[in-house]
Amino acid sequence: MVQKRVYKRIEDLVEVEFMSDFSGTTTIIRTKTRDISAGGVKVYLNHQLQQAHRMQLTITLPHVKDIVKTEAEVVCSDLIGVVGVKGEKMWFETRFKFIKMSPQVKNAITRYVFECRRKSHNAKAGS
Repeated sequence: MVQKRVYKRIEDLVEVEFMSDFSGTTTIIRTKTRDISAGGVKVYLNHQLQQAHRMQLTITLPHVKDIVKTEAEVVCSDLIGVVGVKGEKMWFETRFKFIKMSPQVKNAITRYVFECRRKSHNAKAGS
């Protein structure tokens, strides 16, 4: 199998906020990532988003002074589960790819991912 990923990814809960305008109405979604890389993020949402839909994204990286802002595009939004007696809550695994990202933002995310991977490796080596 051919590896498609360009950037290293980590499973981490990082606060994110997506903002989009739908027909003049601003929609804001606040959640946490399930994984993150310099190429994109995965989140779980309680509603489905259309593929190729673009949103403004604000990421609050732990231990980083600057808040990271960029644009992201929905790659896929797939139903992964239904919760509740009557199936009243649905969960969608939604993947975004970053677009129009500045080199500074890409570097900040890359450094964060690298640092998390280094800490994880050191913790495993010490046990």
